[in-house]
Amino acid sequence: MAKASKILAWAALTLLGLVAVLALAIALFDWNLAKPWITHKLSTVLAREIRVDGPISLGWSLVRNDKGGAEWLPQLHFTARDLHIGNPHWARSTDHLLRARSLDLHFSPLPLLRWHWHITDLRVDGLDLAMERVDDQHKSWRFSDQPRSRWSFDIHQIVFERALIRYVDQPLEMDLRFDARPLASPANQAAEVRKEAGNASTDPANPAALVLQATVSGHFKEGRVQGSLRGGALPDLLNENSVYPLQAEGDVGEVHTVFSGKLINPHQLTRAEMQLRLSGESLDRLYAASGVPLPATRPFTTQGQLTIERVDRETRAWDWRYEHFTGKVGESDFAGDASYYRGPPKNRLTVKAQAGLLRLSDYLPLSGKKQANDADKGKTRVLPGDPAKPERWAKLDAEIGLHAKRVELHPDIELQDAATTLRLQDQVLTAAPLQFALAGGKGEGEIRLDGRQSAIGARLQLQLQGVQVRQLFPKLGRFDATFGKVDGRATLSGSGNSVAAMLAHANGEIKADLSEGTISQFILEAAGLNLANAVFAKLYRDQQVKLLCGAADVSVKDGLAQVRHGILNTEDAAIDIRGQVDLGKETLALDVVPRTKQVRILSLRTPLYVRGTFAHPDIGASKEGLAARAGAAAALALVAPVAAVIPLITPGQKIADDCAPHSTAAPS
Repeated sequence: MAKASKILAWAALTLLGLVAVLALAIALFDWNLAKPWITHKLSTVLAREIRVDGPISLGWSLVRNDKGGAEWLPQLHFTARDLHIGNPHWARSTDHLLRARSLDLHFSPLPLLRWHWHITDLRVDGLDLAMERVDDQHKSWRFSDQPRSRWSFDIHQIVFERALIRYVDQPLEMDLRFDARPLASPANQAAEVRKEAGNASTDPANPAALVLQATVSGHFKEGRVQGSLRGGALPDLLNENSVYPLQAEGDVGEVHTVFSGKLINPHQLTRAEMQLRLSGESLDRLYAASGVPLPATRPFTTQGQLTIERVDRETRAWDWRYEHFTGKVGESDFAGDASYYRGPPKNRLTVKAQAGLLRLSDYLPLSGKKQANDADKGKTRVLPGDPAKPERWAKLDAEIGLHAKRVELHPDIELQDAATTLRLQDQVLTAAPLQFALAGGKGEGEIRLDGRQSAIGARLQLQLQGVQVRQLFPKLGRFDATFGKVDGRATLSGSGNSVAAMLAHANGEIKADLSEGTISQFILEAAGLNLANAVFAKLYRDQQVKLLCGAADVSVKDGLAQVRHGILNTEDAAIDIRGQVDLGKETLALDVVPRTKQVRILSLRTPLYVRGTFAHPDIGASKEGLAARAGAAAALALVAPVAAVIPLITPGQKIADDCAPHSTAAPS
């Protein structure tokens, strides 16, 4: 036993001696002599260039126990000047991972035996860091091609005055540059940075968690990035299983972005939770950053809770959830929840949204643009002409459920309780079923847009039932009259990448029927320019005229809408509507021809015309008819004054009391 004890004692003393010699050798050896050999071996092992152009040193130092004890522990202290660490051969962003004028770090030697770097203090001057990620196995800051490196690390404190950091993420199509500085001077706050941020970094609302500031530039997908941010302590961005607080404001593409929240395990990002606020001139500006094709609209704002979570590490699939969002487009409001799956086999968007008011002019703003070509020069276009981009639809499938309490089609016409489901599948967009209430009646239909060719193929089917005329045109409510109901249907097809282009090439038909009711005599007489009765009715009484029926039958071919049959039939008159509307040129060429069923004295009844453009319609009486009657009256007045009234007498006509197509007499 005594001999064994002596052997063990001598072995322990020998081991201690070797450790002491090794420690003394580390402290006394001039490591610059071994620098060429060390950098060459590291370059070979790590498959990248490692170079130190200035002096290096390795020695011992004492630091306080980071577990809170009072004892001091020995650590290795390494310094290097003009350090260069290259990138692996597959990196494309730049030739280096790290460059620094000086590097000063303290680390514990014993954890190295467990393949772990325990760095208690890292100070760097002139830091230029460029990180690039191709996938989870190819990250420029990883020094192994294995699925998971056997080396791990944790860093307690990083102190610097300024750092230039570039981050390139190929799967996310991101290339960002950061010019970072501490919020507090490192000379005064080096000890406090880690102390303050250590526990607070898990709470982004705590100002103590934000200890860095940086300006940001670069691009995210197709959008340019410019802004500023505040973040937590830099070690929390690098260490495993940490939570990194973040606040940022700036522009991504043409969208102003403000967010605050936290990154969960940013070293191998698995989840991000953010409060997000966006604003811009049009919803289609979001495509540059999100890849979601949206229409050109009026200015928008939106805010909500954004959560980004990795779904599958191997397929690089991510789930983006935008929850409890609210916002406005022009005067329209919206709210709801959205989920965006980004990954193979195809990106997919799912939305449930509601609106109190949805104005069509906010989502399809009228163009109001002057035409540049000679044929249409000086004309103002009304129909929306901003082109869609169907090639973008190939990158996404979507299902969007929409419900709006009110949909304003025109300042005087709106739908109620409108609902539909928009589906985008393999570049075909449908809105079906499309259901709504309108002026006491109801409507239903569907819309189909096929984006599989360069010009979108469009098809519209729509039916109306029981639409109350009085409710459809509220301004008529001031007249003491009842109005009938309208039933109608429309089937249109066309092609083009804007509403204007689709209508310019439209084909189909529109039919409508107006049921029996009563209508203000003054309205009819004023429309027919029967001046005597119009003045009498306006000044003394507004008699009611029984409305027998009304009908419209319009054919549309190559964007030209031709009125095949249009009539408003009452008990004492019929009004025919003839002509055409050019949807491509946005011009009007209509005639309103009144036909009386009773003899009218002192009548100037004559056809009306509707000419001009959608933007500037011109409505008036036919000058030829008025001039002919006035000329005849003047000529007869020279012969016999009483005979002058004869041209102002309108004889009655025999007119059927239905609204079926009939041969019509010439205008009287």
